[in-house]
This record gives sequence, structure tokens and C-alpha cells, in this order.
Amino acid sequence: MTPPEETQVAARDDEQLYCYGHPDTPTRLRCSRCDRPICGRCAIPASVGQHCPECVAEARRSAPKVRATLQANAPAVYAIIVITVISFVLQQAMPGFYERLLMVPFLIDLGEYWRLLTPVLLHGGLIHIFFNMYILYIYGQDVEQAFGTARFLVIYVGTAITASALSYALPPDNPSLGASGAVFGVAGALMAYLYNRRTSTFASHHLRGMMTFLAINAALGFMIPRIDWVAHLGGLIGGIALGLAFDEGGGAKARSNPVRRTLLIAAVVVATFLLITSR
Repeated sequence: MTPPEETQVAARDDEQLYCYGHPDTPTRLRCSRCDRPICGRCAIPASVGQHCPECVAEARRSAPKVRATLQANAPAVYAIIVITVISFVLQQAMPGFYERLLMVPFLIDLGEYWRLLTPVLLHGGLIHIFFNMYILYIYGQDVEQAFGTARFLVIYVGTAITASALSYALPPDNPSLGASGAVFGVAGALMAYLYNRRTSTFASHHLRGMMTFLAINAALGFMIPRIDWVAHLGGLIGGIALGLAFDEGGGAKARSNPVRRTLLIAAVVVATFLLITSR
């Protein structure tokens, strides 16, 4: 004869349970997900009841991975910041790393042309890298979303080279380092994008704010010794030109077309080549 259901429940309630993770520890708790016995040391509070460590680990493994906003919306900006920070660490820890990548005019004269690009990986200190990466973080996301990741990378790398090329071509022949030229290039591309939309109140307001930012930085370039304002100028000009070339919107009059795009990009390339070969 089968005992009544109430009797079975009472028998289960009276049964002595032991924690699955600590077999010598009696308990009356159960995982609310898998129902295995757990003690107070193993129980992890949940929205309903408590879970065992295995169920919590399984839930974490199966949960969808949510990327940070910067990594999801501006992967190139995220990658550049990570690479630049890693390079800064290597600059401090690896002998010869700094010397091999620095923009040194007379070494470029000897054929070490990679030095026109690699200075973006070097910085003169924590304040230097912080401000460059912070400005890139602020403006870079807008530029990457406006132009796309591939064109953003062309703008960043291209203006890094135009910045170094102008600094290399003009006296004095001082070594140079930092991502400031490329960051000014990104700012220049954003200025071109906003200028094409200047009839919008939002765009015109944002453009005025950028003009103020550039004016302050231009003043600091003349006031603070050792700031390579020539590189800043080279990056800014290159960024404006590439921004105008790549912009696909802003109305019929401002809309980019293949001929104008080709001419602007060609002008940047030719001007950079002439600067490099002018010495």
C-alpha cells in the first residue's frame, strides 16, 4: 500500500541532508536551480533562493558576452588606445624600443622612413599619453562612426604621416614623438564633417566648440617648449582634406563624389611625398 503524499513529504522533510561540497556538513538548504543540497558556505544568493557554485559558473559561461561601448561602437579607436598603451609600457621596459621608433630627421635622411609613422606609438610621459588618448577617445568615436572603421584608420595613419612629414621637412631638425599629429588629424576630419552640416544647429555648435579647442591647443603649442606645433598643423591639414574626401553626406552641394575624393586624396599623397623629398 502506497503511503499518502503528505506522509512522503514529511519523510523528505525529516531526512538529514548533507552538503554536496562538504559531505560532513548537515544542511537543509538546496540549490534553487539544480536542487542539490548545499551548506551556507556554498550557497550563493540569487534573485530567487540560492544557487550552488556549479550552477553559477554554468550561468556565467552561457551568458551572452556584452562588449564595452567603446569596443562595440568604435573598435578601431579601442584598438589604437590599447596598442598605444602597450607601446608606452614597452617604451619604459624594453631598451632600444624608444630609440628605434622615434622620429629623427637625419635617420630618415638615411632611409629609415618608418620613423614617419612609428612616433605615434611613443609618448613623453603619463600626462602626454593621457591627454592624447583622452582626446582620441572623445573625438575618435564620432569620426569612426561617421566615416566607418576602414576610413577612420586611413585618416589616423595618413595624418600621422602628414604630421611627421611636415615636421621633418621644416626646421629645426628636432626628434619628435607622440600621437598628437594623428589626433589633430582626427579632429580635422571631424571639423570637415561638421562644416558640411553647418546649417544644423547641433553641428554648428559642436564645430564652434572644436574651433575653441584647436585655438587653445595652438596657443599652448607656442607657449610650451618642445611641443611640435608643426606636426599638429600637418595632421590637422591632412585630416581636413581626408575628411572632405571621405564625407558622403551633408547635402547635395557638400556630397563627396569620386572625382573630388580622388583629387583630395591625391593632393594629400603628393604633398606628403614632396615634403619628404624636399630635404
